[in-house]
Amino acid sequence: MSAGARFEPGSESDGIRSGLELPQIVIENTEPVVDFGQQPAKAVVGQLLKVTSHAYCLTSGPLAVIVRWRHVDSSDGDSLHLHTLGNRVWYGQILIDQPGPHVFCIDAWIDSYGGYCLALEKAVQSGVPPQSLIDTGLAHIVQALERCDEERQHPLQALHLHVRRVSPPEQIACLMNERTKALMRDAQPRTCLTLSPEYPLYVVR
Repeated sequence: MSAGARFEPGSESDGIRSGLELPQIVIENTEPVVDFGQQPAKAVVGQLLKVTSHAYCLTSGPLAVIVRWRHVDSSDGDSLHLHTLGNRVWYGQILIDQPGPHVFCIDAWIDSYGGYCLALEKAVQSGVPPQSLIDTGLAHIVQALERCDEERQHPLQALHLHVRRVSPPEQIACLMNERTKALMRDAQPRTCLTLSPEYPLYVVR
């Protein structure tokens, strides 16, 4: 784990029991950071700010990674999912609409649904009958439904109903499409959630 990054032991650990070795998530080389976070990086109101970070898991994966930011006088903020550029690098662009001092940080967790999709894709490519994996996908959706807030329940319920009604090829396509992945990424437990330090930003007009 990079210096200052911390693991949240109570962060929806998704059935990982105490006594078992937990996956170790590393967050490092986050930018923009000035003087190891001792000085604020600069941003401009209304201009996109590039954020990059190296995030990876030594024993499991894949990951979901977000950047969170807020004004220092507010407990509320915004967040954005980062996308991978390969080689453990994650990237996104954020837009800040308020001047003044801000902080931002990186969160990363085990993307269990992303791992499921990789297994489903591999099974399809190898010609393995995918019905058991389709059932696993439905179980992932049910688990997310049991834990998510009301805002996400309707699209998850609609997804679950649709997958159950269509043919196996359509089920596979639906379970693996980008909309489903994004919906599940937001709704699933954040297994082994790991947080970077908060880094300062100063936003000018």
